[in-house]
Amino acid sequence: MTYWSEPLDMEQVYNDHFPAVYNYVFYRLLNRENTEDIVSQVFMKVVGSLHTFDPRRASLKTWIFRIADHALIDFYRRQRPGVSIDHEEAGLENVLSVHFDEQYEQTVAPRRRAVLQALRQLSGRERMFIYYRYYLNITNREIARRLNMNENTVAAVMARARTRLKSLLAEEI
Repeated sequence: MTYWSEPLDMEQVYNDHFPAVYNYVFYRLLNRENTEDIVSQVFMKVVGSLHTFDPRRASLKTWIFRIADHALIDFYRRQRPGVSIDHEEAGLENVLSVHFDEQYEQTVAPRRRAVLQALRQLSGRERMFIYYRYYLNITNREIARRLNMNENTVAAVMARARTRLKSLLAEEI
């Protein structure tokens, strides 16, 4: 069934959404090569599936980020078959296979280096929450909706992650 009927300039869609999608994926993986692969998969899927986009159900940006979420899930599944990425206790922090030293050396600004070092020490789940809240500027309510979680749980995880990040940054700076 085709929903999207307006002509859409794919170059403009790419230019408008690439930076946000790239950063979203990068801060989940902290690896440039894997990020580039996944982002290219996301935009190939956008081009191939645009006819299924229904603007009554979500904005184009939300739809693209949903595709990015699915691409990340697929990536994690390929890395460690049978490991759930939905639960920290299932070992999410062990699922992330990052080459942080390489990324760390490429980062020249000392302050940015300190932030990346602190982020490296957070669990994947904590990094995801920090990214949603502070980089994408999404409210706890929206995070809870996106992750199908209770808003109070999101607030509690955010508070712990924020406290841990502040502590790690205080040690670095």
